[in-house]
Amino acid sequence: MVDHGRVIHPSSPSDPGRAADGGVPLPSRRQVIVGAAAALVLAGCGGDDGASPTTTVPDGETTASSSASTTAGTTTTIPPEACVLSPELTAGPYHLDGHLARADITEGRPGVPLEFRVKVLALPDCTPLEGAAVDVWHCDAGGEYSGFEGNSLGATQAGGTNDERFLRGVQLTDVDGVATFTTIFPGWYEGRTVHIHLQVLEGGTLADTYAGGHVAHVGQAFFDEDLTADLMATGAYAARTGTRLTNEQDSIFGQGGSGTITTLTAVGSDPTDGYVGEFTCMVDPEATPDPAPLF
Repeated sequence: MVDHGRVIHPSSPSDPGRAADGGVPLPSRRQVIVGAAAALVLAGCGGDDGASPTTTVPDGETTASSSASTTAGTTTTIPPEACVLSPELTAGPYHLDGHLARADITEGRPGVPLEFRVKVLALPDCTPLEGAAVDVWHCDAGGEYSGFEGNSLGATQAGGTNDERFLRGVQLTDVDGVATFTTIFPGWYEGRTVHIHLQVLEGGTLADTYAGGHVAHVGQAFFDEDLTADLMATGAYAARTGTRLTNEQDSIFGQGGSGTITTLTAVGSDPTDGYVGEFTCMVDPEATPDPAPLF
């Protein structure tokens, strides 16, 4: 069960992309679940007015360098050298080209509502990257990806493909480097922990779909393990049978680490009311990284 009285920090790391694929008082956990990704990015890439203030961080220590406010309302600091590229992770076997240009990708799929905000920062200064395309895709509450039949690799190989496109879409980042999607909290499938796939593309054009340009980053967004366990016991998720991998058991999460956990803010008093998820990635917009191995 989730401990709702404190901020939960990510556990230590541990996709084959789908089997082949303080101090300082803090809000309750149901209000804010702080992931290390946001803490690192906001601290490492926040604005610097030229001063080097001494700032109290949540554990009561003090330090001096550039500062930024975290989601929890506290101020933390980290040296500028923490501004590093996000890890390249496998796209897995369920990516499809030609994702629709749309913000609402739900298509009526049941699940806990999620407003998923992807913030893209560009090296070398970790400044917001405007106009980049963010392409996201993830499985539904039952573990199925649109375009494929079944919720395991074996089932999809046997079942073939379909014309469905739920829980897939592309949006351009705004002046703050943010692309926003209306979706649901993802489910899980055989051999993987809960996650959302994403890629950042640069240099192309967005009409009905995104065309041209190059892939500047491929990553995955993960979620707090305790919260995930609670949500997987509710609604449409509870119908899923089998054994779900935890973050620590997932090899792809092990490659990305705790910095790839999404910051979630509850929108109501009940977890099933939904969440706002904030995920930040740092990319080199001029680069085209080599594809990550499938495992």
